[in-house]
Amino acid sequence: MCIRDRCMDQYEHIFSSTRIPGLDQDTLVKYDAADSRHIVVFSKGRIYRVQCYSKSTGRLLSPWELEATFNSIISDESVADPTEARIPVLTSIDRTEWARIRENHFVSHPINASPLEVIETAVFALSLDGPTPQVYSDEGKNYLCGDGTNRWSDKSFTVCIGEEGRGGIHVEHSFGDAPTVAHMLEYGNVADEKREFYGEDGNIRASPEDIRKSKQGTIRIYPPERLSFQVDSNLAHAIQKAHATHTAATADMDIHIEEFAKYGKRIAKGAKCSPDAWVQIAFQLAYFRDQGRFEQTYEASMTRLFRAGRTETIRSASNQSAAFVHAMQDPNTTPTERLALLRKASDRHTHYSHDAMTGKGVDRHLFAMYVVSAGKNIPSEFLNKVLSRKWKLSTSQVPTRQLVGQHPEGKTPSDEFRTSNGGFGPVADDGYGVLYCIWGEDRFFFTCSSKKSCPTTDSVRFGGAIAQALLDMETMCNTALALEPAKPVKKIK
Repeated sequence: MCIRDRCMDQYEHIFSSTRIPGLDQDTLVKYDAADSRHIVVFSKGRIYRVQCYSKSTGRLLSPWELEATFNSIISDESVADPTEARIPVLTSIDRTEWARIRENHFVSHPINASPLEVIETAVFALSLDGPTPQVYSDEGKNYLCGDGTNRWSDKSFTVCIGEEGRGGIHVEHSFGDAPTVAHMLEYGNVADEKREFYGEDGNIRASPEDIRKSKQGTIRIYPPERLSFQVDSNLAHAIQKAHATHTAATADMDIHIEEFAKYGKRIAKGAKCSPDAWVQIAFQLAYFRDQGRFEQTYEASMTRLFRAGRTETIRSASNQSAAFVHAMQDPNTTPTERLALLRKASDRHTHYSHDAMTGKGVDRHLFAMYVVSAGKNIPSEFLNKVLSRKWKLSTSQVPTRQLVGQHPEGKTPSDEFRTSNGGFGPVADDGYGVLYCIWGEDRFFFTCSSKKSCPTTDSVRFGGAIAQALLDMETMCNTALALEPAKPVKKIK
């Protein structure tokens, strides 16, 4: 096994970070620990500041102490002003417009500047949502979009918890990438699997230290601090406009989660293919059947082998994958011929993935050249043409398990926390976004997104096309492998 160091820079920005809108450029701000000792909570249109550290000793408050604070928020029956409740939706609009509103109605305002600072300097945001949608796809859309009152999209992340205790996370992307956030969440999953902090009744279990302090009468519960804003007619108009835009965009978002449980990565390995390449080639087959053509395809690859590395593009659509797709659509090709083409496509994808990960990809280099071209006012017809092409199929895989050996013994990925592992919207109005995860040994998840306003795309249809492509590839491989001659067995003397 070859172990390589990876840049951990993204982890530094998970907590206490906020994306601040600017007229020309946004700024990612990491707040000092001395200023970020609280979280901000959204509940039923109300916003609260919750202290997480003791003001006298500086110690982190225990989950048992914090539970009382959260219970008081949940039991709060005060009614929020409907316009003030929608202030968070401003973080979802055009960045330049939000920058102007923020400066004029918050930063420069004698009352609104303070609660805004509380939100932006928080360690993270927590949303106590209502009932969790019972359908996977609706649940995923809820975490992504919210209702306009409960997602502060500039915060590094917002934890979203439904009243049944089921939760997800809404993530701002500029500070880091999905595997980093998934790694953080997995720590929470491990604690849940071990029932580390709560009993079977769902209540927080008091630690010996909590019990000792309770007997001594030294337990300190910090009440939540309700945040209030002053909304004049101009700000109210901006909020109403932003909410209408958010409502329309949410209604247009078509999210479908396809859980494929017929088989998992074992089939790909049995065919001598990379599991990731297998899935990406299935995307090519599904997209061709859905749209009748090929398009340049984006797959995110991490570049954390380099300092401050983020991502590079794996261009999954290749001549080799196209040849395999055409063969699958041609009734005159044999399973053996198709399997040979599949393996060539898989090898090509694996090679390109390695290149992307090790700094040999092309897209970040092209983008850097474009920035220099624009900054120095040196026009480039080639760069303009390359970077103006849309990614009509944008994909990304999120790993399911990064904490090797830390999960309770006997637990498998299918036991608890079975999830699609995330999702995102399409990057082209007439395209698809697909986040996928290879879940354990026996299944795949695909979160497909598109826009309902586009007449040529349909997320449910595309999810079904992916599932059918996977089934057809399995059938083809099983037939071809059965025809392969058995390897001779050497006798040991």
